[in-house]
Amino acid sequence: MDTSPLPADWLVRANRAAIVAALLSTTIHEVNNALQVISGSAEMLRPDTPADVIVRRSDAIGGQARRGSALLAELSSFARDEGPDLQRADVGQIGQRALAMRQYTLARLSIAGGFEAQGPLRPAAARPRAVLQIVFNLLLNAEAALAGRPAARIVVTARQCGGRVELTVDDNGPGLPPEIAQRRFQPELGDSVSGLGIGLAVSRWLAERDGGAIEHRPSALGGCAVTLSLPALAAPSGSGD
Repeated sequence: MDTSPLPADWLVRANRAAIVAALLSTTIHEVNNALQVISGSAEMLRPDTPADVIVRRSDAIGGQARRGSALLAELSSFARDEGPDLQRADVGQIGQRALAMRQYTLARLSIAGGFEAQGPLRPAAARPRAVLQIVFNLLLNAEAALAGRPAARIVVTARQCGGRVELTVDDNGPGLPPEIAQRRFQPELGDSVSGLGIGLAVSRWLAERDGGAIEHRPSALGGCAVTLSLPALAAPSGSGD
């Protein structure tokens, strides 16, 4: 359901382009690491190299080539528009992917990142790429809130809550004053994701479009907790869920 006044299409694309720009440094770093392994392994291959070393180095070259290709494919896929139909979205797996794609930057910013799945999760009825965009927005805003803070920490938690799947991004930052929290999802307030002040507003629109919701509250870690809630697909007959 579209409850937002935003002209959503171009804002969603603008926000996604800004996220892609934020992901580029991590992708470049990871692909460069893969290329260094490939280059080093290739340099060690000589006509007189023992057969077992050739096998190991060939496996390393193939593995790193596939890794680099997968990283570029992931970024390219995220940058494209998604189809209109709802799909089976593994919210926990999407949360893990998003966190993994930010690990290099989190380490550089001295932010500890962790993921926890609280029990089995049913798939959500959602668009996976849109869910990934929402999670990236939540992570990027948490990162900005933690800038320069000692012992900075982000925890992503996925849980089943009745007929809905929830994914929460918690941080131990300064939290939000009540007067700002009331307006946090309004595009004119501004946020750190895109410079356009649209990241959280777009996230709310994407969630509500597919029957979901986004809520924020004080975090048990001391900062802010933002929860994405999506309708879960029906449990298989006889599963007991």
